[in-house]
Amino acid sequence: MKRNGRTPLAEDAKSRNKRQQILEAAARQFSSYGFQGANMRDVAAEAGVLAGSIYYHFPSKEALFIAVHAAAVDMMTEAVRTAIHGIDDPWQRLEEAAAAHCEALNGANAFMGVIAPIFPLIADGVRHQLTAQRDGYERMFAILVENITIPDTVDPKIFRLHLLTALNGTKFWYHQGGHPPAEIGRQLVRMLRGATGSPPGSDTRT
Repeated sequence: MKRNGRTPLAEDAKSRNKRQQILEAAARQFSSYGFQGANMRDVAAEAGVLAGSIYYHFPSKEALFIAVHAAAVDMMTEAVRTAIHGIDDPWQRLEEAAAAHCEALNGANAFMGVIAPIFPLIADGVRHQLTAQRDGYERMFAILVENITIPDTVDPKIFRLHLLTALNGTKFWYHQGGHPPAEIGRQLVRMLRGATGSPPGSDTRT
């Protein structure tokens, strides 16, 4: 059945496209001004939609931020999964995962602007949802770390958190013209590997 000359399928596609436009505009606003500085009216203006219609897709700024953050985490997850696909060596898998993380984080994609920063002024309920989204991503790294060989004196959780903190920290000091982000990610893993007594090129697995 057609409504206003359009089929329900066409209307669904139009709604999805508008939602994506809003998400992309919101990612740019949040990346530029932070959660507190961004506002729904500016997001709507950048997305080319009426200020009131944005609430049809997202009932609040908090809900919009959660959706942008979820999209960013999904992009990071896909980048890492693609990078490690087909690699069998555990340390190489971790290197390529770190390379993909660092490259995505420091790319031109505005969605990445909501990944690294800490947002202390966001309500507790929202922070809980953001943490849950990141936990899913970090579980992927937890599995990668579980598969490498490190001394029993090194806690895998501390290893993983240290690595992710170092990778996320590149968002604050990386600048174009130096090492490519992917190479920085690989070197961070190699430094940790050397610190655990498993230098690059060796295989301590039994």
